[in-house]
Amino acid sequence: MSQKNGFDLNDPVGNLRKARDATLDAWAKAMIDLVNTETFARWVGATLDSYLIASAPLQTLIDTSMKTSLARLNMPSRDELTTLARRITNIEMRLDDLDVKVDQLGHALRAQTPVLVEMLAEQMEQNKQEDIELNGMESRLALLDHKTDQMLRLIERLQAPPEPPEPPQKRRKAPRQVPPPEPPTPEEAKEDHAIEGF
Repeated sequence: MSQKNGFDLNDPVGNLRKARDATLDAWAKAMIDLVNTETFARWVGATLDSYLIASAPLQTLIDTSMKTSLARLNMPSRDELTTLARRITNIEMRLDDLDVKVDQLGHALRAQTPVLVEMLAEQMEQNKQEDIELNGMESRLALLDHKTDQMLRLIERLQAPPEPPEPPQKRRKAPRQVPPPEPPTPEEAKEDHAIEGF
């Protein structure tokens, strides 16, 4: 095999590959050196600025026509979709906050449940005692009301002038009661009947 300066004359494809790699390496080094200069950075900045300035009216025209076309097709524009995405993100964040708060309330309620049950039981017992006391007071008030009514009646009798005594009436003798006649016996009834028929 004959090789001359790293090239193999019997392998033309391999030689082309090596030439390609050497050329790419040379270009890569040259481009790296060019891109890393201050002059290239200024040139790229100026080019982008001029492009943006020149394309701004065209971009505005494209945006306006796109919005008009989308509105006629009843489709949302990019701005509307962006606004909707922001709102959905905001709603998701609020839902997450609410979820955390509900979890915290659930934990707090689970921790406070025995205390609340005990407080409710005490309140119910206190209410029962108050009901018993109120019932006793109601019966005592009813008794006092009855006694007060009796005392008022007595006071009214004492303050009223005495009534004149009624004159004595003669006693009449009660008439003597005659016993009712006894019903006739069947034989007497026959005789009465016979007399009537006569």
